[in-house]
Amino acid sequence: MTDEKLIEGCIHDDRRCQNELYKRYFTMMSSITMRYTIDQDQALHVLNGGFLKVLQNIKKYDNQYAIATWIRNIMINHVIDEYRKEKKYQMNIQLTEIENDHQVSFNAGESHIQEQDLRALLRALPEVTQKVFNLFAIDGFKHREISDYLGITEGTSKWHVNEARKKLKGMLEKQADLEKKVLKQN
Repeated sequence: MTDEKLIEGCIHDDRRCQNELYKRYFTMMSSITMRYTIDQDQALHVLNGGFLKVLQNIKKYDNQYAIATWIRNIMINHVIDEYRKEKKYQMNIQLTEIENDHQVSFNAGESHIQEQDLRALLRALPEVTQKVFNLFAIDGFKHREISDYLGITEGTSKWHVNEARKKLKGMLEKQADLEKKVLKQN
């Protein structure tokens, strides 16, 4: 079934078309929600809520954009909305100046690190730092957009990205040291 027919069926509340749309874009949507949630249960909860928003707004879909891009944007916005709803406290970080915005190269680590290991490293970051880093480094949002979405300043967004890079670099170095020790023992 073509995307056009699928969308038309969803507009007319055809359950088979809605189910097909869900199945077709499940992998893409779940990879987004898994990056921003704590566990699979929460990711599935957010995914289903995001999919509901997709179906509720499918009449507004403009075929100027690919349906996958449109769904991705709705899903990311829904994840951010869920984050705002569940936010239990306001993080206020006073920054005087970000001195160095170093780019961290993970070339050596990239060849050895698996996706699940990377997810575990990202989940080890503080919650806000993790979300800001995901939005910036993985989803390609600019600091201005992140500050608008999360209600923080651009400087705070930059600080979180810099902090995430430092912490990830430290975790990767620690992991590499452990691997070297294990190799020496064998």
